[in-house]
Amino acid sequence: MNRNVILGAIGVTFAMLLAWWFLMWSPAGADIEAADSRYDLAQTTSASLTVQVARLEAAQDRLPELQSRLQTLSAAVPDVPDMSEFILAANSAGQDSALEFLTITAEEPKLGASGLTEIGVQITGAGGYFQMLDFINRLQAMQRIFVIDNMTASGAPVEGSDEIVGPPDLNVTLSGRLFVAVTAATGTEGA
Repeated sequence: MNRNVILGAIGVTFAMLLAWWFLMWSPAGADIEAADSRYDLAQTTSASLTVQVARLEAAQDRLPELQSRLQTLSAAVPDVPDMSEFILAANSAGQDSALEFLTITAEEPKLGASGLTEIGVQITGAGGYFQMLDFINRLQAMQRIFVIDNMTASGAPVEGSDEIVGPPDLNVTLSGRLFVAVTAATGTEGA
């Protein structure tokens, strides 16, 4: 009988160990593995967020510089065609350069290869070589970007005396483009 009791006790103990293994240890082990997996994911996410915070803090430190660059870019490539402002600036540059006359014609805006809206502009003027050079330099120094694609120059006809007392006057035609930071076609009227 002792043997049966001992074997019964061993069987009950083994059954209790199996029940404990399947009911307690195995589910807890799966929970531990899941918790470890979540911990590893949280560590990776934390490292990624730390790098992102560092980048954002660096960008915040550069915010005044970036805002200044944005204002410069907005002046160079405005959101609206603003042709009246360009014409006034070009006319002022022509007067400051002492050109004899200046005409400016603009085409309808169209979407350019750059992805920006482009406005074709043709500027015709007359004056001496140095006046023309000064005018072109003043155009290039403007805040608004004006790309000169083509330039033609010819000697202006001499009126009156056949004797030329200095360099001849020139008739110059500049063909170029202005840019607008709008990708849809807009009218040439500026706000």
